Amino acid sequence: MKVKPEAWIVISIFFALFLFPRAAYAYIDPGTGSLIFQMIVAAGVGALFFLKVFWHRVKDIFGGRQKSEEHE
Repeated sequence: MKVKPEAWIVISIFFALFLFPRAAYAYIDPGTGSLIFQMIVAAGVGALFFLKVFWHRVKDIFGGRQKSEEHE
């Protein structure tokens, strides 16, 4: 896969912005911290639910349960 020269310019600028950061005089209030914590917890619970549903489907495919039975 060959990358176009224009893409290299964009990638170089993108990395340069992160390699030479400037001071950001910003304030993060407690509400922002609790929002970030809430998003992390929600992502974790969502991932666990996804894995549970995925695991039940895998068990159904390989004969772990009959399709007529209810999932508990």
